[in-house]
Order: sequence, then structure tokens, then C-alpha cells
Amino acid sequence: MHQFSSVVVTLQNLPPHIAMKLSISNFEVLRTSKEKVKHFHEFVSRRLGFLSKCTAKLFRRSYQFLVFKSNPLIVQLIYFMSISFAGFLAMKNLKSLNKPTPRNLDLMFTSVSTVTVSSMATVEMEDFSNQQLWVLIILMILGGEVFTSMLGLHFKNARANTDDALQRRLAFISRDIESSDVFNNSQNNIEGIQSEATMTHSQVEEMNQNSRNILAHVVTGYFVAAILCGFVVIVIYLWIDSDARHLLKSKDIKMLTFSVFTAISSFANCGFTPVNHNMAIFRNKPTFLLLVTPQILVGNTVFAPLLRLSIWALGKVSKREEYAYILRHPKETGYRHLRTHKNSVYLVLTGVLLILLQALCLCYFESDSKAFKGMKWFHKLVASVFQGASSRHAGETVIDISGLSPPILVIFASVMYLPSGTSFLATRGDSQTLTDKEENPNNRATWDKFVITKPACLAIFTILACITERKSMSTDPLNFSMFSVIFEVISAYGNVGYSLGYSCDKLLKPDATCRDASYGFVGRWSDEGRLIIILVMFLGRFKTFRLKRKKPLNVHPRRTQHQRPEVAG
Repeated sequence: MHQFSSVVVTLQNLPPHIAMKLSISNFEVLRTSKEKVKHFHEFVSRRLGFLSKCTAKLFRRSYQFLVFKSNPLIVQLIYFMSISFAGFLAMKNLKSLNKPTPRNLDLMFTSVSTVTVSSMATVEMEDFSNQQLWVLIILMILGGEVFTSMLGLHFKNARANTDDALQRRLAFISRDIESSDVFNNSQNNIEGIQSEATMTHSQVEEMNQNSRNILAHVVTGYFVAAILCGFVVIVIYLWIDSDARHLLKSKDIKMLTFSVFTAISSFANCGFTPVNHNMAIFRNKPTFLLLVTPQILVGNTVFAPLLRLSIWALGKVSKREEYAYILRHPKETGYRHLRTHKNSVYLVLTGVLLILLQALCLCYFESDSKAFKGMKWFHKLVASVFQGASSRHAGETVIDISGLSPPILVIFASVMYLPSGTSFLATRGDSQTLTDKEENPNNRATWDKFVITKPACLAIFTILACITERKSMSTDPLNFSMFSVIFEVISAYGNVGYSLGYSCDKLLKPDATCRDASYGFVGRWSDEGRLIIILVMFLGRFKTFRLKRKKPLNVHPRRTQHQRPEVAG
């Protein structure tokens, strides 16, 4: 304080001309500093503006490239890998308060399993917090088959709208110079609806685009309505059944979280539930199982027939020609889940026959087994039907399938290998399109003929799994049997999630530290084995892709097209 006072006194005793020079010098310094700050601010603003424009342009071009020009298989691969990594980061940051955080590999495995709707588990579900369960809910929505196909349909419509913009302008210009025959034909069509046989190519393309836009809205409405109905049904059941509410409360699971999680998981055919042991806690509640079974079917097995039924009903109500056009020419829309009338009927028949076959086999061969111990006959029947409906793709279990006989497990493995759109009576008689009637359906090379057959691919991954788990297979042969490894690989490839589990009672040498867990058999594998299952899950998610062959040479030269994979119909 004394030093500061002495400085002030010294400044006051300075001569006036020196004090004035100091004040002017300080003013110049201040003005110069302000100008430098202003220039720096303008420079930073210009740079940031330029950077933001470049970033926006980059994102716009990247979006256009991904949607309009890139390979659809690469787009989906980037999509699934991105949301898998985002889900891993979210679950890693949302740690549980009272439970240890799983390893990074287990979190990544769970994220990939959820996105690919495989329900392969290496962590018990009750170890996740409520916030982490909501992350899994979002991942199931983004990775569900109906949602991803809906996104693809919207992107395809956006690409078609962009490509048709120039063609429509040319059509308006050429309309004035058309021949008199075409002009008279258009005049005659004013009196009534133009028949498809007399439609010009541009009119067919316009009808196709309108039909695809309507179809995209129908699929979106179907998706939202199915999830909302499933959620409401589960909430009503839990509100009525006090025992179920108390059961969830004892596990510290909120009723809202359970209802949303189960509705979305069942519709997306993911197979996860917020509780351990999956649906086993509801094995003696047939009403709940009967309510969940239709949600499993409408999201996968009978999605195509119900979509066609929805379009038919909307067409009857709205009286619009586009709905009838969609039903008559489903392949024109380019949506693989939209089938012809015969194929839709055959899909329903195939699904019903497979469910009944599995239910009858379970009731006949396993009625007195340990898996159905303590259940009444009606509960056994409902549980068998539920297992038959889940084995196609959902992977939800109400019984311990590891205790079933080998013939039943072989049936499950065979059904898991079949895609959800499998039809034993499928026909291709009316699958040709109006715009390419000369195309031969046999000119397509499916994925299994392109590089390697699917059974050979599964055999390769099974061999790799046996190599990584060779030590466990030698020291613990009862748990790590060859059939258990094959069953796990097939389940991952089919994105089902069934697992024979791991039992400490099967150890040749009893281990006091061994503890039975509710997660799958892969949870006991090595890190290398889990990485192999991650690859198999991704491979199974993309098994519906196939490549078109190049068309034969034409007399008229055309611009060459690169081969682009498309989703199999």
C-alpha cells in the first residue's frame, strides 16, 4: 500500500507536458489494441464463416453421395457400425450406480447385438441401469428390420424425386411436339382412367413414384401403430396383473421402461428383455405370452402379408388408384417386403406350419422334460407356441432350451437358419415389372452364388470359433461341445439369439468359483471368439443383399452402370 501511494505521488509531481505525452501514448496504445482486436475478430468471423460453409457443403455432398451414388451395402454397413459405436459410447458413459461397469468389449458386443437385433448376450440384463436400457431401446428402433427398410424406402424416393426432376421438365417441353396419335390417345383417356397397357413410359414412371411415396407413408404408419399398440397392450396387462407389477418392482425395473422395452424388442425381433432369464419369469402367465406373440409376428414373419392387407384396406377407404396399382405391381415399388398375393398367402401358410410343427414337437417330446417342469398343460401349450413363433427370428425364450432333446435343438437350428421371408410354396409368375418386361428373372446372381455359399461361410466361422476356443473345448468338453459352438454360430448368423448357455454342473472338475449366469454361451468365450461372433452378427444382418449381373450388350449404346447390390426380394 505504501509503494502504490508513492507511485501515485510521483505521477502527480510530474511536469504537465510529460504527463500529457504519457496520456496521449496510452490513448494510442488503447486505440491500436482495439483495432487489432477488431481485425482479429473480423478475421476469425470470416474464417469461421468459411469453415461453416465448407462443413455444410461437405455434409451436403456426403449425404448426396451416400443416398444417390454410393453402394447400398456400404451405406448400411456404415450406418450399423456408426450407431453401434455410438451406442457403446452412450452405455459406457451412463454407468450404473450400484453395479460394476461391464468391460468395454462386453458393452461393444451388447451394442452390436442390439443393433443387429441378435440378442446375443455376454452381460446379464439386470446389470444395466435404467438409462442404459433406454439406450438399448433406441438402438433396437434404429436397427430393426422394419425401420431400416422404411429408411431405405424414403431414401430411394428422395433419389427418384431428384432423378425425375429433369425428366419431368423435358416431358413438359416434349408434350407440345408429340405426334397426333399420342395427342388423340391422351384426349381419349380424359373420359376415364387410363389402362396400364396404353400408358406411356413417363406415365408409368410417374405412377411408380406416386406409389412409392404412398407406400413409404403406409410403412411409417404401420411401424408407429404396431409399436404403440404393443406398448398399450403391455401397459394394460401390467396394470391389471398386480403380481407382474410386484415382480418388476422387486427387480427395480420401472413399468414404463419394461413396457416400452418389451414392445419394441418384440416388434423389432431383437429378443432382449430388461430382466434376466428373458421371458422365463412369465412362463406361468399364458395371457402375457399370447399378447406378446402377435407383436413378434407382425414385426417380421407376417409383416409382408399384413402390409399388403393394410394397403388393400386403405385403398378401399380412399378409392385412390395408387393403392390398387401397388397391389397389382408390388415389384414396381422396389420394396422387398411387399409381395404378390400368392407369395403373401404362402408366407402365412409357411409361418403357421413351422410354428405348429415346433409346438407339436415340443408338446409331444418335451412335455415331461425338465424344461416344462411344474407347468400345467395349457401353460405348456402356450409356451410351445411362443417358442415356435420366437425361433424364426425373435429369440425370446420362456423355457431353458439347453434342457431340450437334440432333435428339438436341431429343428431350432434349422429354423433359425431360414430367413423370415422363407416360403416353401413361393411363386415368381407375376413378379415382372412394367418398365422392364423383357428382363429374365434368372439373370440374377444371388449372394450365395457370388462369392461363397452360406453353409460354407458358416463352416468357416465355426472352424475359426473352434480354433479360438480350442483350450476350453479340451478342458470343458461338456459345455464347449461341437454342437454348442455350431448352434451359437447359427444363432448369431440368423440374428436370433438362442443359446445353450453354460452350466457349472457340467464341469469335469468342480470349481467353487464358478457361477451360473443368465447370459448366453458366448459370454464364456474368449475375447477373440466374441469378436468372431460380432462379425457373424454383422454378416447375418446383411445376408439379404445380392448383386445384379451386368445386362447383355445391346445394339444401342448406353451409359455403363456400375454393379450395385440391392436388397433381395
